[in-house]
Amino acid sequence: MNDNHSTTYSITTRLEAVIVLLRPHQYYKNILVFFGLFFSVNLFRFDLWIPIALAFIALCILSSLTYIINDFKDREKDQHHPEKSKRPLPSGKISTFQVIIIALLLILLLFTIIMILPLSIDSSTSVAVTIPSKKAFILVLGGLFITSQVYSLFLKQIVFADVITISVNYVWRAIAGAVLISVSVSPWLIILCFITAMMLSLAKRKGDLTFLGAKAKHHKQVLGMYTQELLDQSLATVVAIELLAIFIYLIERHPNETVFIVLALPFFTFVIFRFLYLASRNSIEGRRAELLFLDKQIMFVGILIFILFFLAIYHPNFLDDLIGIPDPNL
Repeated sequence: MNDNHSTTYSITTRLEAVIVLLRPHQYYKNILVFFGLFFSVNLFRFDLWIPIALAFIALCILSSLTYIINDFKDREKDQHHPEKSKRPLPSGKISTFQVIIIALLLILLLFTIIMILPLSIDSSTSVAVTIPSKKAFILVLGGLFITSQVYSLFLKQIVFADVITISVNYVWRAIAGAVLISVSVSPWLIILCFITAMMLSLAKRKGDLTFLGAKAKHHKQVLGMYTQELLDQSLATVVAIELLAIFIYLIERHPNETVFIVLALPFFTFVIFRFLYLASRNSIEGRRAELLFLDKQIMFVGILIFILFFLAIYHPNFLDDLIGIPDPNL
């Protein structure tokens, strides 16, 4: 009976270790792949949902594969680290042979998804991508993988190069969805994704530095090169750029949506300053961006922002007509 219990516990432990190794809690970043579908006014083109869903899965697999490669490369060094030694590979919960099998299965699954993607998609919107959508998507996946590996090899040890590289990876994810369905990649999509990712990354560095204190440089070498003053100044600069970029975007892309702009400006401002508040009080949300989505205030205002964008993009002038503001184009 004890032997059976031990075996069951061992299998359960290994399954839990595999989940930790894959890091599914990081998959939220890949939601960016849906942005191209939404902002290109193709949300109700259900023929595009299958390839976009497959693209999301492919990005999740690639993310897990990247984490596995990084953990495998650092496994011996992590054995001497008080926190990282508990990870599946350095702790021995998953053997070298097992992690190679897992990685090969992920590669096989990734290639299978790529194979079943359509060769090209004829979007009803203005097409700015001249290469076939499948080829473009594969190139973006390659860019994401290469950028991640270059980051892991040496850029993660260089001040600011680390957060910039992480931000570029967010941009790759957003571009992936747009090129797959052959819609134009808006410069605003690139700029806003990059700046937002910079804000999140800098806040994480600030939170880690405060939380770990003198041990920060042992957790990540680059943390020993940052200071709280430098991160505070950098975060304040990026937040100012973020707000300015959002304001210009709203006015430039929706100049005739008076009610939309009037409501969106304070909502966006609140979300950003709510984030700064969480980061300044060293809350766990500031250090783990995925938990921001669970903050009740950010979640509530975020839903309102989504509704506003939906109305402005899919039902132009609806809010203005609702309260009787005349269309300036008439």
